[in-house]
Amino acid sequence: MTRSTAPALPLPLRICDIDAGWLGAALREQYPGLIVTHAQTVAVLFGTSTKVRVRIECEGPGREALGPTLIVKGGFEDHSPGLAAMYANEARFYADIAPLIPMVTPLCHFAGSDPGSHQSIVILEDLKRPGLEFCDPLVPQSFEQIARRLDGMAAYHAATWETGHFQPGGRWSDIASRFDTWGLDYMKTYLQPEIWEHYMALPRAAAVPERFRDRVWMETALRRLGEIQAEQPHCLIHGDTHLGNLYIAEDGTPGFFDAQVARTAWHHEIAYHIVCALTPEDRARWERELLEYYLGQLETHGGPRLDREDAWLDYRRSIVWGLFIFMINEVRFQTEQVNTAYTARFGAAAAQHELEKLLP
Repeated sequence: MTRSTAPALPLPLRICDIDAGWLGAALREQYPGLIVTHAQTVAVLFGTSTKVRVRIECEGPGREALGPTLIVKGGFEDHSPGLAAMYANEARFYADIAPLIPMVTPLCHFAGSDPGSHQSIVILEDLKRPGLEFCDPLVPQSFEQIARRLDGMAAYHAATWETGHFQPGGRWSDIASRFDTWGLDYMKTYLQPEIWEHYMALPRAAAVPERFRDRVWMETALRRLGEIQAEQPHCLIHGDTHLGNLYIAEDGTPGFFDAQVARTAWHHEIAYHIVCALTPEDRARWERELLEYYLGQLETHGGPRLDREDAWLDYRRSIVWGLFIFMINEVRFQTEQVNTAYTARFGAAAAQHELEKLLP
């Protein structure tokens, strides 16, 4: 029986080091006096980040706030050192952002980043329970499901619209757009000619009209979108609202996890979500109405009234971001089946809206 009282840092780099002693030290940062008497890894889910389901037994204050299992999420794989900024961004979200915005997200019991390594770790409630539904990227959603989620997105967009936290010296002043810092580095990596050609040779690329497979056009279009968004009002976005990062709670409330927050224009996220979540046929039929619903809810939650035609143009332009992301998304992040499904949805949207004319 381990009863360590050491601080949680440094963070473990191996799954086998997620033991009762370390878990107790981490959880005591939020629940002083808590002792973890037993910890057992019962499942490991590999991906961009590794999710480790741990069964625990504990004593003392805070025990009632913890379930029998927890999710420990961090970078425990060979590719993890290269994703340090992404891991730190998520830990920062749970520590400093989620408590301040109206976004439904898993309860976080610990969030920390180790300056001595690539590691950032969050300890989250285990959402695997009867009645809670994880969304499936291969199962597009209904109008009602998406509308309800857009209401949730409008709430946290409105709450952070041009917030003072973005100003110099503010608590979120360092949060960048997708076209700055590590987001910009990510784009540059996959727009290198040899890397781009690798992805254009994959079967998923066949789902995209040839004109959108042109690397120079894609680079120019992304740069233009970044310029447009930089000149517009900013809010905080979740950053990756594809279906694999979403869930529906027992009462039907939409939930969000795997946040990669950014400071940017609202349409960056809304276009991404709507195109991801619908078949091309349903998207073509419903997207204008869904956009109008979002804009109305943005006002209802205290945000501004936006010009509808300008919003429609911005929405369509932002389709290029999701198109790029899934054309070059690695199979270590999503399966090829998922990448192909999303690429096809964005390719259809780009073709229908003649994206090359909107971002020449």
